[in-house]
Amino acid sequence: MDPKAILAGQAGRGVPAGAIIAIAASSVCLAGFLGIFLIVGGASFIVAAILSLITLVPMMAGVLALDRLDPEPMFMLVMAFLWGAGTSTIISLILESLGFAALQPGLGDYSDTAGAVILAPVIEETMKGLILFGIFWFRRREIDGITDGIVYAATTALGFAAAENIVYYIGSASEGAPALAAVFIVRGILSPFCHPVFTSMTGVALALAVRRKSLAARIFIPLGGLLLAMCLHAFWNGSALFGLPGLGLAFLVVVGVLIGLLAAVFSERKRTVAKIQACAAQYIPTGLVTYADLYMLSSLDSRKKARAWARATHGVSGFNAMRDYQMACTKLTSLHDRAVGGTISRAYFESQQANLLALMRVARQAFLGPRYMSVPMMTGPGSVPAQYIASPPQPQYYPAQPAYHPSQPAYYPAQPMYYPAQPVYQPVQPPYQPVPPPAQSAFPPAQSPAQSAFQSSVAPGPTVHDPGEGIESE
Repeated sequence: MDPKAILAGQAGRGVPAGAIIAIAASSVCLAGFLGIFLIVGGASFIVAAILSLITLVPMMAGVLALDRLDPEPMFMLVMAFLWGAGTSTIISLILESLGFAALQPGLGDYSDTAGAVILAPVIEETMKGLILFGIFWFRRREIDGITDGIVYAATTALGFAAAENIVYYIGSASEGAPALAAVFIVRGILSPFCHPVFTSMTGVALALAVRRKSLAARIFIPLGGLLLAMCLHAFWNGSALFGLPGLGLAFLVVVGVLIGLLAAVFSERKRTVAKIQACAAQYIPTGLVTYADLYMLSSLDSRKKARAWARATHGVSGFNAMRDYQMACTKLTSLHDRAVGGTISRAYFESQQANLLALMRVARQAFLGPRYMSVPMMTGPGSVPAQYIASPPQPQYYPAQPAYHPSQPAYYPAQPMYYPAQPVYQPVQPPYQPVPPPAQSAFPPAQSPAQSAFQSSVAPGPTVHDPGEGIESE
């Protein structure tokens, strides 16, 4: 069993060929960019690079902190960052240079203004957005919500901004230290979040479109987000024409959008935690989840304490097992969400569900120790010993009185979904129409209640294949 492969939804561990090609190409572009400006800037290049990193490091740490509940694969983040810093920067510089040259004869002195307000936003947001569209079409399962769209967009934009800042710092260094300090204050201290905010408009639109089954929605919603990113970028660039008042107004607008994005991220995190608890509660009869686990999954702080407990009790292997268990519960919730939305096939749902439940079973036995044995996943009727059905004593990584209990309707439905009458796999508008039950019970009387509840967790029905999720449905 390979936990990383299961959590990634892949047959085996490894980086997809498309991601390798994108990383390699972007690395070459970034190396060429740095080499050119090292030659052009000389000693000022070193200063510019240091100033750029001073802004980049804390900004990138902040973006990663937003993604702690369900971290994105590292190779995806590396690909997005290198694309922004390498490929999009080089191509944008080339296209903008050609565009300025084409505008100069017709507009004269106004060519710089037209280039900054019209040309630069269109080119730069398009180039940054290309990698996001690529993720949307080829790695759609990596985008589980607005947070993921913002994280990928901000990562790409931070790479672009870091490279662009080097260009500006080298240019201002030739005018002296005061000019360099002024540019650093404006770009590196007061407005380092501008590019991430602009590109996040595209990322949010892609996140909203990822669950849509309509091809038109998957095309026009992302394009609308890209257009909004261009308009916001153009508004920021154009505000400089109105002096300090215009720049102040634009700053307030961008900060307002940033606050709105952060509010959306934290609101989505709260909803996701509630969904994780509700989804995990459906699997209590299998022995893979207890009420203590539901409380442990209720917050980032309780998850962190659980991992610390597992490390203190069973060392590094216990820590890794607890982390894998937490991630498997999160991925299982995302899988149910996509099933409810009808964006994956029944075969894909059942395959991924089985893999995640198997990982949860192995992980629980690892961080609880050899004394614990959950209900076996594959057994014959009546073969589960009674002593294995009852939950054993649980580790004290939770308070004596957990916050989660059946009286909380927000986390515990009035009729739990793991009852046969309310199957686990039952969307509001089911993409798979249930078939009438057979005259004779599908579960022999000798079968244990826990097995019956687990085996009935997915309502049978014909498979529906969504062309938009071809990769996942295979």
